[in-house]
Amino acid sequence: MKALITTRTRLLIILLGLLGCMLPSCNTEVKPDRSTGRTNEILIVTNTKADWESGLIGLTIREFFEQPLQGLPQPEPMFWLFNVAEKDFNKTFRAQHNILIIDIDRNFDKPLVETRSDYWSVPQRVIKITAPDTLAFLQAFQEHKTAFLKAFNELEIRRTNEQFKMARSVSLVNRIARKFGFSIQIPGGFVVAAESDRFMWLRQSMHKVKQDVELGIMIHTEPYTDTSAFSGRNILIRRDSLTAIHIEGPSPGSFMAVSTGIIDPAFSRKDDFNAGFAVETRGLWMVRNDFMGGPFISFTFLDPQSERLITLDGYVYNPGDLKRNFIRQMEAIFHTIAFEAKE
Repeated sequence: MKALITTRTRLLIILLGLLGCMLPSCNTEVKPDRSTGRTNEILIVTNTKADWESGLIGLTIREFFEQPLQGLPQPEPMFWLFNVAEKDFNKTFRAQHNILIIDIDRNFDKPLVETRSDYWSVPQRVIKITAPDTLAFLQAFQEHKTAFLKAFNELEIRRTNEQFKMARSVSLVNRIARKFGFSIQIPGGFVVAAESDRFMWLRQSMHKVKQDVELGIMIHTEPYTDTSAFSGRNILIRRDSLTAIHIEGPSPGSFMAVSTGIIDPAFSRKDDFNAGFAVETRGLWMVRNDFMGGPFISFTFLDPQSERLITLDGYVYNPGDLKRNFIRQMEAIFHTIAFEAKE
């Protein structure tokens, strides 16, 4: 299955790996502090505030990083962005976990793209684009923006999981390992809501002033037959077959199902999951015969050590409020899956 990883993805990985330590004052003696900043936030540093507020530089960056995250019922940007001018970029701002620096320097003949991990703080991703003029910056940004997005997304996953690791549910981690043969870091607060031979449903409820929030995780395995198991249609059919049995709604005869509305339908794409090739699926769920709904995200992949199809699925119920960060948390949790090496 690893052969299905696209050439484009390999190029993005190579790009991030080759960009070296070329940021100012790079040395190994600095001991970074813990990074700061809101979840899914990027600090943009520009030569002047005008570059950000009224120039093509700011417009181009906002149009890309503030695109709506796919698979949510209401538009929410992929990242929150905020800007400081170069002269104000002090020690406090350098502690941000995601930083994009734009430097227009006419002493350069062509654009230079640099990246650094854990440079001023930990965990952190710093990317700097130095260009002789605005046009050269726009060309460099257009060429590498997908790799930038991948780098910032990976940092968010790493940062979230470092936070979860300190508050994981050891009992659930051990229970999942015994049942399924792999480990996954489940944060505290989740409880087992339903279970069968090859299925487990975990729930977490959080009480808010206006509306309770519910997060759910489904883990499912089944024998692998052929590649049709990875088709988007079959992934959704399997999801509905599981939720119809295991996840009942609040009213009689109600149960969870994939939303079939024409607004933001479910979609699947190939993904370089840490456990190998996977199909990532995002979409909306609803409760049949009731009025509940929200977004979900799942990863379907082949167990690298046995002929099992494994699906990790997470959903969010947070009516009338933002859902992006919760879905990103689910994505981060799923990236902690690990298999013990067999001798």
